[in-house]
Amino acid sequence: MSLGIRWACVSLLAVASLASATPEPSAPLPAPQYRQLARPDGSRIDYYLLQRNPRLPAQSLLVILQGSDCNSVSRIPSIRKLLLAMPEADVLTVEKYGIDATLPYDQDSERADCPAPYLLNDSPSQRVTDLQAVIEHLRQRRAYPRIVALGGSEGAVIAHALAARSPAIDATVAFNGGGRWFLDDLLHSVDRAGGDPAQQHQARQGLLAFVEQMRRQSAADVQASGHGSRWWQEVLELDQQALLQASRVPALIIQASADEAVSVNAVTDLIEQLRRNGRSNLTFRAYPGLDHRLSDRDGQSQMAAVVQDIALWLRQLPTVADEHG
Repeated sequence: MSLGIRWACVSLLAVASLASATPEPSAPLPAPQYRQLARPDGSRIDYYLLQRNPRLPAQSLLVILQGSDCNSVSRIPSIRKLLLAMPEADVLTVEKYGIDATLPYDQDSERADCPAPYLLNDSPSQRVTDLQAVIEHLRQRRAYPRIVALGGSEGAVIAHALAARSPAIDATVAFNGGGRWFLDDLLHSVDRAGGDPAQQHQARQGLLAFVEQMRRQSAADVQASGHGSRWWQEVLELDQQALLQASRVPALIIQASADEAVSVNAVTDLIEQLRRNGRSNLTFRAYPGLDHRLSDRDGQSQMAAVVQDIALWLRQLPTVADEHG
């Protein structure tokens, strides 16, 4: 039962659609620098820093966050299209625990060669901890007055979690990240599968039994849909409303209205509740007629237009000079 597909596929497919929908940057980009940083447990975080001009410090850092897939972020070539959201910024991407650039690219969410350390250790909290460590390390060497986190699917949730925990983040951009609870999106996927009422009831009960099992399961060798028990336990308890409630930085939340990979109603409910709670730092943009790939009803990708909207929203935020008087 492939239940982890929501975050994995939305991010990969949306980013992949950029390849045909978005023009290449006009000037050649320097190659990202591969670097490592030690974790407290003795393992190492692999990360990549693209510096627009190594001799001239950039004023901004764009942190691009991949989805939940078991792939090296360095092997998703179309991720570079998102650089157009902040053309002057340096760009940071960070590998997940146990993954490095030697892992071949594979869209299969249950690939057989997914590294054992990844299955054992990957989780939202591990990703945020690693990101915080790398960002703090970079800030000690390059000031980066402004840092923006951008992600889709699980990457969207990680962006919100990072902003809630780290004072270094100045703005977030998230697309197709789902509603308050991951379980709502899982149930939505079951309901979309169709069938008669008895079949739907049986499918929902099977899903709920699986969820309860994963919540109780702590065995290191247990995995489902390409994720270990630690990942499942965290995503099932993760409250996206609480993350957004805790964050005070400007946040652009994008949701494709024809997205069938998440419960769009749950996303709308989340935004409405946050507004009732007085969260004025949120900007919500719905894109009617677009699916989870940000393609229209004719199958044409509209990702280029979405990236342009992201860039415009970021340009309208107060500048570093404005913020410092």
